[in-house]
Amino acid sequence: MSRSSHTLQVTAPLPSSLTPADMISALHIHENCLTLQALTTGYKEIPTTCPAVLSDPYFSATDTAPIMTYEVTEGVIIIPGIGDWGKKFITFPVWFQDTPSGLKTRADAPAGVVVRAEWRVQPGVAYGEVEGEADRYMQWTLVEDVTVQSVWWLISFVKKNMEHAHRDICRKLVEKVEEGKMAGATREV
Repeated sequence: MSRSSHTLQVTAPLPSSLTPADMISALHIHENCLTLQALTTGYKEIPTTCPAVLSDPYFSATDTAPIMTYEVTEGVIIIPGIGDWGKKFITFPVWFQDTPSGLKTRADAPAGVVVRAEWRVQPGVAYGEVEGEADRYMQWTLVEDVTVQSVWWLISFVKKNMEHAHRDICRKLVEKVEEGKMAGATREV
């Protein structure tokens, strides 16, 4: 069956109080991305055993950067406006691999939906949807590139849910790290 894909890039400027190392460390704590994703209702770590993922060229060699696997549950809104009654809860595996500049993930959701996301800290301003003050000069930026693939007749529904789930993760992560760093500085005084 014919497959379609959609790509989204979201960026968030790093405030001067944060270093690239601060953000990369936060990305390497997988709980941050798992809990900041809008649709996630739960997750647990499970063994990494899927041969297709371990040999996926999207990921780097696993001898230098191991792949961690999580079983994630999401509440996908099927009928808006009626709360949990309008949600379908789905559970699927998600793989995380730390990279020198951030994090790579892959999720194999039901109905053959595959989502790949890469977060990286890079110098300057990236193109895409910029969360925050886009007009000021930014030394460092957190960038998320997300690609979703599915059968052609599901792509508009999948695209809408993927964008809803991923649109705010960069901004929320920057805010969380900045708040944590400020709270840590206050405690040290």
